[in-house]
Amino acid sequence: GADKVILVDDPALKDYTTDAYADVICKAVMDKKPEIVLIGATNIGRDLGPRCAARLHTGLTADCTHLDVDTAKYADFLREASTLNVDQMVETGRIKMDDRNLKMTRPAFGGHLMATIICPRFRPQMSTVRPGVLKKGEYNEAKANAVVVEKYNVELDPIKTQVVEIVKEAKQLVDLIGADVVVSV
Repeated sequence: GADKVILVDDPALKDYTTDAYADVICKAVMDKKPEIVLIGATNIGRDLGPRCAARLHTGLTADCTHLDVDTAKYADFLREASTLNVDQMVETGRIKMDDRNLKMTRPAFGGHLMATIICPRFRPQMSTVRPGVLKKGEYNEAKANAVVVEKYNVELDPIKTQVVEIVKEAKQLVDLIGADVVVSV
C-alpha cells in the first residue's frame, strides 16, 4: 500500500536503542513534515512513540483501536460503537463534517469507555496503533513494483547507550493478540 518507503541504513541502527531510532525518526519528520505519524503499539513502539512525540513537541495517543480521518466514516463508527446521538451532534456542530484531523480512539478507564482524541493545533498527529486495527490490503504486484525506495542519509547524534548483548528469553509463549478465538477455562 505504500507509495514511498524511506530507508535509513546505518550500523548504529543494527540493534534497537531508543536514542538512535528516535533521532532518525525525528530528523526525518522534521525534514519531511508529515501530517500523521503512526507507530506500532509493540514493546519498541511503546518506548519509541513518547520519546519522539516529546522531541517533536506534539501529542501522542497510545494504543489506538480505531483511526479515522474521514468524518462521515467516523460518524458511522460512532453510530455503531456508542450510544451517542450522532445526528444531533452533527446538527449542532459538535461534530464538524469538514474536520480533517485524525480521530484516534482508544480505551480509557480500564477499557470501560472509549475516548476519541484529536490533535488540532500540533503536527504531526502521532499515535501508537494496536495490531489488527488497520486492515491488510490485497497484494498488487504492479503497485509493489512501483514503490519508490528513497535512501535517506542522516547524521546521527552521539548515541548515549550501547547494546552489549541481546539475550532472548527461552519461554514458549502463545501469541493471543492475533487470535480470532480464545477459549479459556
